Amino acid sequence: MSGTPAGELPVKAIAEAVLDRARRAGLIWRLRAATVTEAAPDGTVRARIDGDPAPIRVASMIGPVALAARVMVLITPPSGHHIVGWAGPPAPGGGPAGLAWSDSNSPEATTTPIVVLSAPMVLRARTAYRVELGGGVFSSAAGVLADFRLVRAPADGRPGQGLAEFYRYRTEGGPVINIDGVRYIRRNASTDLSATLQLTLAAASGSVVHTGAPGRPRYLMMTACGEATAFPHAIAVD
Repeated sequence: MSGTPAGELPVKAIAEAVLDRARRAGLIWRLRAATVTEAAPDGTVRARIDGDPAPIRVASMIGPVALAARVMVLITPPSGHHIVGWAGPPAPGGGPAGLAWSDSNSPEATTTPIVVLSAPMVLRARTAYRVELGGGVFSSAAGVLADFRLVRAPADGRPGQGLAEFYRYRTEGGPVINIDGVRYIRRNASTDLSATLQLTLAAASGSVVHTGAPGRPRYLMMTACGEATAFPHAIAVD
């Protein structure tokens, strides 16, 4: 009687082949952690499974989920993806992706733009962001226009990138409080990008100051708002 000794049986290869066939046949369900990238009013939910490059459509079995929430997704071949639980506390949103604020005034700005707020953040692949500006303005004379702009700072050999201009706020030679502005940006690429977004301020004539005070800070805030393709009007960040 002859045969292969038991110690030489390709047990690992056999097990891997059986597992692979079971996956293809839809006999194996998998549970993976993911991050919600879209939670639309019409009930559409998309999430990016950890380790995957792009978000997929999922069905929530736990009720409404918030943007940026960490969830557990049950993958049921051939095409089922269901949210079945939370990956950590079910926080309602996760907070801003980037934030810079101050409860004191910026340095005086004139014709040369200066950086008045700076926020490092990670721009996620194929993700859009809502950018909000807040605070107040003080000018040296009536009619001076405060020119706020959003830029990506130069880094790693890449030059800076101008992204958006907020409104040119007209001042009256004194404090103008509660200015605000909203713009949208997006990362179209399939890779994340570590970047620093800056708010600059300049005036065509005279001088302006971005004002903040305790209890009434000035700020620059970026919040993820969905997939990049859903916001075609957003400015692409390179």
